[in-house]
This record gives sequence, C-alpha cells and structure tokens, in this order.
Amino acid sequence: MPIPLSFLLFFIAAILLPLATTCTALNITKSLAPYSDYSTLSDLFRKTKLTDAINRRQTITILALDNSSIQSITDRSSDELRKILMNHIILDYYDRQKIQKLGKKSALLTTLYQTTGSAINQQGFVNITRIARGEVVFGSAVKGAPLVGKLLGSVISQPFNLSVLHISTPIVAPGIGDAILAPPPPPGSSKPPAAAPKKSPSSPGPSEEEEDEDEAESPSPSESPAESPKAGKAKAKSRSESPPEPDSDEDDDAEEPTSSASSRVVWLRVGVAAVIGLIASLVAF
Repeated sequence: MPIPLSFLLFFIAAILLPLATTCTALNITKSLAPYSDYSTLSDLFRKTKLTDAINRRQTITILALDNSSIQSITDRSSDELRKILMNHIILDYYDRQKIQKLGKKSALLTTLYQTTGSAINQQGFVNITRIARGEVVFGSAVKGAPLVGKLLGSVISQPFNLSVLHISTPIVAPGIGDAILAPPPPPGSSKPPAAAPKKSPSSPGPSEEEEDEDEAESPSPSESPAESPKAGKAKAKSRSESPPEPDSDEDDDAEEPTSSASSRVVWLRVGVAAVIGLIASLVAF
C-alpha cells in the first residue's frame, strides 16, 4: 500500500523544523563566554533580563563594551541600565564589511529599546556615521546627541545571525540618563605625524649623496654655489609634502570571517537530502 503524500509532507516538516530552529537559535551567554573582556556585559544582560530577549532573535548585532568601558554605567539604576543596554542591541546584522558598504555616510539603526513603545524623539535608534580615514562612530539618534562610541573592532561575526562589535564608550540617549562623553585623545595624538617636519624652524640640509650629485652636474664650484642647497631643500620639502602610504588595516579587515552558521546550514541540507532520499525509496518500494 503506497504511503499517502500528506503523511510524507508532515513527516518531513516534523524532522526539518527542529533542525532549522537549532541552526538559527542564539545563545548570547555561550557566545560571549570565551571572551573574558566582556564578562561584565554578559553578566549585566543576565541581571537586566535581556538574555532571553536577545536569544529569541534570529538576527542581531551587539554594540559591546569591554569590562573597563562598561564600568561608567554599572552604578545606574536597574531600569536605566536596562534601557541603556537595549540601545546597544541592534535588530539587524552589521559587521565591519557591511558597515563599510553602507550607501550613505550616516544611517539610523533600530534598537531593541524601540520595540518597548516607550521610546520618544528617536531614543530607540542609533546613529552610525563614517568619518575620515574609514573610522566609524555611533551615538544616539536623538537630535543634538553626540557620537561617542567609536568602532574599535569585531568580536564575533556569524553571518547573518550574530555580530558583536567592540565600541569605546556607552551610548546613553538623552532623556534616559546622563550621557557618557568620549574620553579626550592622549596628549600629542592630535598632531599629525607628517606635519612635524613642516613646523620645524630649521629644515635639514641635503644629504651627502645629493650634494655629490649636484657637484658632479655643476661645471665648476664657482658657477652654482647656491643651487645645490636650494635643490636639496626643494627635494626635502617635496618628500615632507608627499602623502603617507595608506593603512593596510582595512585590507586585513576585508577578510571574510568564518561562519559557524554556514556550516550548520550545510549539515541541514545534507540531512534534508538524506530524508528525501529515504522517502523516495519508500514510495518506490
């Protein structure tokens, strides 16, 4: 007696549904466990009861603060701390490659706090802006709020389920609590390294090799006594004004991260193929 088609479809769905759920389920506590620098963040997710809210999502991005940076908000009340942390949970997948490919210089990203219905004046959105030299900063989307969270790197990248990005400073939306301002740059860091030779009162003279070349090209020492120093200074000036070589960090960042989600999908497809082959054999029998 042939097996009814409806029974076969029900049997396939019963097998594939749990497998698909397992492949996409998140466990933020387990994901952050290997990274001791973010143990405080993981603990605060648990204390503010955000762990379950994160794990229920299939696609999410965490703007993560390390143990040192997050200390500036640990003394806030439980309600305020929960709201602040919810603004660090983006309801979409963003890794460094996707951010660099954004069509606009600035964009608004929806956070978990927006889903509560309590957000006003764009408190539930985060502003992401690309600035000079490929740097990226985050801040509250509330009008006039500063961009305080500089993107420092990627911690976890599992396309297209979980991305954890390391930022420098907590984002506190106006109306939720007192803002945490970005720390000032270290002394002397604002001076461009390439500008130092231009500001020097006495530029170095030409090298000995340049002097020898100038003397060899000159018909006699008495005909061009001042040309060699001027030529040397011109060459030294042209070297100081030449642009610095581009940073190679962006090339390193362009490497695609390995994805555990991709391997899960491969095994899921293998399982599906095996089940379909088994059903086909039963039907043929």
